[in-house]
Amino acid sequence: MKPLSDMALQAAEDGKISFYPDNYRKIFIHWMKNPIDWNISRQIAWGISIPAKVCGDCGFALPDLEDKVSVCEKCGAEMRKDTDTFDTWFSSGQWPLLALGFPDGKDFKGFYPTDMMESGSDLIFKWIPRMVIFGLYLAREVPFRNVYLHGLVNDAHGKKMSKSKGNVINPLDLTGKFGTDALRIGLVVGNTPGSDFSLSETKIRGYKNFGNKIWNIARFVLSNAGAADAEKKPELTEGDKLKMKEMGLLVKDMTREMDEYKFYIAAEKIYHYVWHTLADKYIEEYKHVLSGADEKAKLSAQWALAELFAVSLKLLHPFMPFITEEIWGLLPFIKNKKLLLVEEWPI
Repeated sequence: MKPLSDMALQAAEDGKISFYPDNYRKIFIHWMKNPIDWNISRQIAWGISIPAKVCGDCGFALPDLEDKVSVCEKCGAEMRKDTDTFDTWFSSGQWPLLALGFPDGKDFKGFYPTDMMESGSDLIFKWIPRMVIFGLYLAREVPFRNVYLHGLVNDAHGKKMSKSKGNVINPLDLTGKFGTDALRIGLVVGNTPGSDFSLSETKIRGYKNFGNKIWNIARFVLSNAGAADAEKKPELTEGDKLKMKEMGLLVKDMTREMDEYKFYIAAEKIYHYVWHTLADKYIEEYKHVLSGADEKAKLSAQWALAELFAVSLKLLHPFMPFITEEIWGLLPFIKNKKLLLVEEWPI
């Protein structure tokens, strides 16, 4: 009788599951080729009770899904409920199935297998294999097509966080000081898949300043381009045509990087564009145009500024969803506006 891990091994070798970074594919395959016995019972307070009964005299055990077993078929003694619980990975390994309503749920039929599973890199030995095995065994298909693995979040000096060391950084403290968006983008930029990541208050504080910069840009746009009509594109100046072309290249690059799960690169690119290109360069140029006497140049600047900012908010939204959603709701030049969350990606 072959171990269940053979199915997971075959799926990985056939390319039915991709790993990011790819070196974790070798680790996964190694563990599936060299499986070890797995004791699925535990004695933990939060576990799921094992649906079985055990004889108090001879220790004989039987599954009892309907609570009908009362007498041991070996010695005739009374059978008692098994007090053990399932191992954590036995229950959580079924998460992709249960979350989608396996076997007959509408979500299961519509969305299984899912596209991507994101998890800590240390769970390549525990959670990931169990989900793959149970998915293949019960649904006859892998539960997800891609696995994105992040490293551990360490302290500012690269040391593992520990209460005994006193170097634990509470994310709730950081969001309280600097905002959720600052923490969110701070955890993405520079965080390559599979690698450990050093977290510091200084970095998150920097992204709080970035959030303030976005608000300042929004105030300038609303004051100077709020009357622009997104559906009536004026004749653009050569400079504004170039700006729109550069934005198109940024969208193309970020789309490719997001599709390739290079979120850390995409986030850094939009950060630098908004701060150093849109704010430091373009808005400084527009200040002179908008206060000048050339009406055609003004119309071009207003429309281009409104469009560049709107697209920037869309590109920023995955990394800073709260501030971008709030500002999006304030923009008067967007027609047939929906929540930014469900707006189409600007490709």
